[in-house]
Amino acid sequence: MKRMRFFLSLIFFFSFSVAALAQQSKEELEKKRDDLMKEIESLQKELNQTKNSKSANVAQLSALQKKIKAREKVIGSYNAEIGQLNKDINNKAAAVRSLDGDLKQLKKNYANMVYYAYKHRSAYDHLVFLFSAQSFNDAFQRLKYIKRYNAYRRQQAALITTTQTDLKKQMTGLRLKKQSRQKLVNEQVEQKKKLTVEKSEKDKMVKTLSKQEKDLKASIDKKKKEQAKLKAEIADLIKKEIEEAKKKAVASGVTGSTSGSASLALTPEAAALSTGFANNQGKLPWPVTKGDIKEQFGTHAHDVFDNLTVKNNGIDIKTSPNADVRAIFKGTVVGILSNPGYHKAVLVRHGEYFTVYSNLASVKVKANQEIDTKQSVGTAYTEPGAGESIVHLEIWKGTTLLNPEDWIAGR
Repeated sequence: MKRMRFFLSLIFFFSFSVAALAQQSKEELEKKRDDLMKEIESLQKELNQTKNSKSANVAQLSALQKKIKAREKVIGSYNAEIGQLNKDINNKAAAVRSLDGDLKQLKKNYANMVYYAYKHRSAYDHLVFLFSAQSFNDAFQRLKYIKRYNAYRRQQAALITTTQTDLKKQMTGLRLKKQSRQKLVNEQVEQKKKLTVEKSEKDKMVKTLSKQEKDLKASIDKKKKEQAKLKAEIADLIKKEIEEAKKKAVASGVTGSTSGSASLALTPEAAALSTGFANNQGKLPWPVTKGDIKEQFGTHAHDVFDNLTVKNNGIDIKTSPNADVRAIFKGTVVGILSNPGYHKAVLVRHGEYFTVYSNLASVKVKANQEIDTKQSVGTAYTEPGAGESIVHLEIWKGTTLLNPEDWIAGR
């Protein structure tokens, strides 16, 4: 009986542990799916805004592709949760089978005991059993045996009742798990239907845009030239700043990092500022209070043409019209630039680091002005045709470009 109780306890403990782990995993999956659904809702709003234009455009396709990716992740989340439920259902089914087998054996044993008790039910039989003892000690042991036997019967009856109750609970839990799985399967089917519609819409849009390939490629080439021009202007300003800093350092007798044109001779104050900027990597605030990254840093495939690559010197952040654009760290304004593709731009120095805020409609600072973290440097420019407000952020260390996503706080 002790072995049986230990075995049952082990089953219940294992079932509880698996259920706890499954619940934790289920909550994580549900949270992830809720976040993805919010992202899809946000992308749908963006898509609705871009559809105000009369013809399909790259902004629409970009928003739709992001929405499709988010939808695929949602479906993946459903797959993971259904898989977890299947494991949980199998575990519960195994526990039910085990308990059912134990219950049958317990009932069989109890039936045998009842039958034996019926055959030897008279009090005389007990007396004969006691008085047939060879000695007083033997009689005492036989009396103890009779008491233990009666107690064992009561325990067996109680164990049968407990096992029946636990079996019912397990079966109820199994039924609920199966219902949850079916609900998830139905929701997943709906998501797959929406994904099919979105992919069909994307294919139509790609065909429409492909007809405009010549104009789009010309627009991309123009943007590349404007980006190269902006990069060259920024690099020139940084180099001038470096040379100026070296001259000041030599004149004041300050020694610092002066190896090559890409390094700055830093005064103690500038060095402290530079260290502060570096120590805040991954924690710097975003240049806007609300926004999402529309295009990432570096070289990647174009949204429409797979054989065409685009290069981004920073990151593009989609924000609300006329949004305030803020400095991500305290520093000094080096200069204000103008560019046909990026409109107005502000270059700020933070020791040996520089940040660039471009695609501004207006500027609120001036050259040589000292500014604080989160101080507004201007307002975001809104593209008339697409109605988008995109802020371009770049981070430089000397004359080397860095990925801004590695520096600003994660979402």
